[in-house]
Amino acid sequence: MDKNTVNKYFGKTWKPDYKHYEHSGWALLDKVAEHETVLDIGCGFHLFKPHWGERVYGIDPANEEADEVVGIMEFQTDKQWDVAIALGSLNFGTAEDVEPQVEKAVSLVKPGGRIYWRQNPGIGDHPWKGVEEIQFFPWTFDLNYEWAQKYGCEVVECKWDAKSDRIYAEWHKGQ
Repeated sequence: MDKNTVNKYFGKTWKPDYKHYEHSGWALLDKVAEHETVLDIGCGFHLFKPHWGERVYGIDPANEEADEVVGIMEFQTDKQWDVAIALGSLNFGTAEDVEPQVEKAVSLVKPGGRIYWRQNPGIGDHPWKGVEEIQFFPWTFDLNYEWAQKYGCEVVECKWDAKSDRIYAEWHKGQ
């Protein structure tokens, strides 16, 4: 997958709309305790920052609103967070592209921490010009269970996000 095409599309064309996601949108505000730190992977316009303040750190390779303009594979840190959210950001290319990103996302979460996902099942249904050039990875329920286990996590929830054609998943990282 050409990163420049993805970054151009998400940096210049794409617009967020969390109200369409019953589980992987604003409902996440209630799932994170006041003492927990959050890594927002692919934070886009960093919409959770006003709610979580300095407890959230956003990375995004295409949006200047991020705390750090960087992709997950280029992100360098020794820190781990209590919670990571990946709301549509680890969804591009083939399994060879996405699986290393999933492994890295898990490594950035503290033992006992959680990851909240919004996953695209491989459909390019965005209404904006340029979407036809993006290769969406075909996430499945089975793949959630397979990769979670492979990387030391347990899938606590995996279901369709009620108002959309996206998968909502919650993984807990083992101790």
